[in-house]
Amino acid sequence: MGMTVSYGTVTKHYSKGLTNRRCLLIFGAILTVAGIVGFFVPSNPQAIFELGVGQSIAYLVLGLSSLAVGEVWNSDYKRVFLGIEGLFFLVIAIAGFIAASMVNSDYGINLGIFHVQHPWENAAHLLLGVIFVGTALYPRRFRDYSFASNVSD
Repeated sequence: MGMTVSYGTVTKHYSKGLTNRRCLLIFGAILTVAGIVGFFVPSNPQAIFELGVGQSIAYLVLGLSSLAVGEVWNSDYKRVFLGIEGLFFLVIAIAGFIAASMVNSDYGINLGIFHVQHPWENAAHLLLGVIFVGTALYPRRFRDYSFASNVSD
């Protein structure tokens, strides 16, 4: 589905998929909330939902920067930022999977700024990385401005 716009003899089709702007705003809000919740939810290394201070700060910084980039920057920079953020999450996921196969610890794997506690955390980072990189690489028509508005996609 989507929207079709005609300009004289030229007809363009817009998809209603996950644009760079939507991806940055939606997942930026999710990462920001996860970062804030990490400060207030008490956790221990054996908990199923464990966010340390380093991981909360990282999620908060990534979430707030995603929200800012999604609202302020133009389409080309949004695409680059989303690709870099996606590569960051892919590297964290791959490092977590490799470290998990090498280390058998009940306290998680220390990746420097935070611990990767469970395989589902690595899977979540992998999913975020794939979504971000896939959205950044997806070809869009009329990337600069959405139809009938002054909002970049």
